[in-house]
Amino acid sequence: MQSTTLPSAPDVARAVEKVYARPELAPPPKGPLAPVWEAIGRFFSRIGQALDRLFGGVASESPVLFWILVAILAALGLALIVALLYTILGRLSAADAAPARQAAGAAQAARRPRDATGWEEEARRLAAGGQYRDAAVALYQALLLRMEAAGAVRYDPAKTPGDYRMEARPHALSRPLAAFLRAFEPAVFGGRSLDAGVYERLRGAAAEAGAHG
Repeated sequence: MQSTTLPSAPDVARAVEKVYARPELAPPPKGPLAPVWEAIGRFFSRIGQALDRLFGGVASESPVLFWILVAILAALGLALIVALLYTILGRLSAADAAPARQAAGAAQAARRPRDATGWEEEARRLAAGGQYRDAAVALYQALLLRMEAAGAVRYDPAKTPGDYRMEARPHALSRPLAAFLRAFEPAVFGGRSLDAGVYERLRGAAAEAGAHG
C-alpha cells in the first residue's frame, strides 16, 4: 500500500493564496467614496454599541420603549446634521456673495456725487422721480458742502445733524440750517412721511444757504 504525504501548512496557505489571486475571485475595486462610507459605517457601529450599553436592558425588557428612544435619538442626530449643513451652506453662500456686494458698493460709491453741485443734481433727479426721501438726503449733503464753502461748518460724514447745528450757531447760516433740519430729521430719522410739500420746504430752507435742489 502506497503512503500519501499530506501537504504542509505553508503549502496549503500558498495554494489558497494562488486561488484567491485569480482575477475572477478578486474583490471589486473600491470607489472614491469608499473611505467615506466606511467611516459612516464605523460611526453607526459605535452608535449601536453605545446604545446597546445604555439601553441593552431596556431592549430586552421593553422593546417598544427601546425603539422609541432610538427614534428620538435618530431625530435629534438628523436635526443636528441638517443644522450643521445649513450653517455651512449659509457661510459658503455669504462668502460667494461678498465679492459681488463689495463690487456693487464700490460701483455705487463711484457714482455718488463728490461736490455740492453733483449732490444738487442728484436731489433734483430723485425728486423728479418722486423719491423725495432720497432727494432730501442728497439735498442735505449739498447744503452741508455749501455751508462748508461759506465757512459755517467743516464737512465730515461722521458728524450728525446735531453736530452741524451746534457748529453753525455762530454763523448766519445757522438759521436756514435749523429750518432745514426741523423738517429733515423727523422725516428721514423719525419715520414721518416726506412728500412733495415737505420737500419743497426743505428746498426753500436749503436755498437760503445757497443749495438749490
